[in-house]
Amino acid sequence: MQRSNPEDRGRDLQSGVLIRLRGVYPSLKAALQKVASLILSQPEMAIYASVNEVAAAAGVSEATVMRFCRILGFKGFQDFKIALARELVAPPPRLPEDAGPTTLVRWIFKANLAALEETLEVVEMRQLLQAGQLLGNCRRLIIGGFRGSALAAQYGAIRFAPLGLDLRCFTETYQMAISAAFLGSEDAMLAISHSGITQGILAAARVAKDSGAQVLAITSNPLAPLSRMADLVLMTAGREMTMAPDCLAAFLSQISIIDSLATLLQQARPDEARANLAKIERVLSIPA
Repeated sequence: MQRSNPEDRGRDLQSGVLIRLRGVYPSLKAALQKVASLILSQPEMAIYASVNEVAAAAGVSEATVMRFCRILGFKGFQDFKIALARELVAPPPRLPEDAGPTTLVRWIFKANLAALEETLEVVEMRQLLQAGQLLGNCRRLIIGGFRGSALAAQYGAIRFAPLGLDLRCFTETYQMAISAAFLGSEDAMLAISHSGITQGILAAARVAKDSGAQVLAITSNPLAPLSRMADLVLMTAGREMTMAPDCLAAFLSQISIIDSLATLLQQARPDEARANLAKIERVLSIPA
């Protein structure tokens, strides 16, 4: 995975602390998860507490708290607290327990908007631009996603099709892995997994890497096996996918990344995009 420049990295560290923490949580070891659980449940307490108070409350050592901060990309506990305090100035929307129908609808809209805003905060623009260039230069492209990410993969196939890419979309393990085996150094795979630990996606991405292809990942977990394997990682908001609104928010974040890539491609090859869109319009105008 290519590293971002210091300017982009510094910007990202000042926002999206809780977003990134939710994303990396499944990959943390047990002791680090204790610290993460404490921060996620009582973020205000962490702002005013000392490192030894946080360690005592989480039931871990001070060294574990410091390691936790470094995993999130901070030099120390003080830097982490400053970034967390800035984020808590505008907390994410929460659904009231006694919410009526109107409040519920408004909350869903706000939650989806928050997911998009959070994704914009954590995605590294340099990685996104590099991904656009990589797709523009690749010979063949495989797009893969399972379960909750399958719709995003299918959406990507629809968005990239008019741009002249030779692409295949898969939402099933074996066909994806077989197709990945025929990729080469001029090809790429776009692997979509919210958790970054989906075994089918990991297996196909590993085959693509072994075949010499570039692997791009859209995921919420920067510590997941998929992120470590990928050449470029495009981060989305790390919300748990436990309810339908959460799944929709993750989907919206994923397709916003895809829309961005498609727009970058369209900008890079405008004549080809216009010609292909004209062909599609002619086909659609033929009477059934």
